[in-house]
Amino acid sequence: MPVGMLQMMQGVTKDQYDQVNEQMFGQSAPAMDQLPDGIIVHSAGPVENGWYIYDIWESRDHFQRFMDGQLGEAIRAVFGDQPPPPGSEPQFYEIESLAVAQ
Repeated sequence: MPVGMLQMMQGVTKDQYDQVNEQMFGQSAPAMDQLPDGIIVHSAGPVENGWYIYDIWESRDHFQRFMDGQLGEAIRAVFGDQPPPPGSEPQFYEIESLAVAQ
């Protein structure tokens, strides 16, 4: 079942977000052929005092594999051993209905 994943990361900047993407994809936004397995929708942007990410994944397991591999490695490369920002634990939401405009 598809899931929405929301992260609200206090203190994270657009520059840091771009650095993580550059670690993974060699640029600040992935090309279509670089998208991680299982991603349906990705969005990100500024919020007061930080950055948000809202994704829709085919399953929570797809997100977890991405986090355990490519994303986790890129985060460690950019942030080192710093603890995660306050409130950055992913929140998951089951999606019962999804319509995507083409």
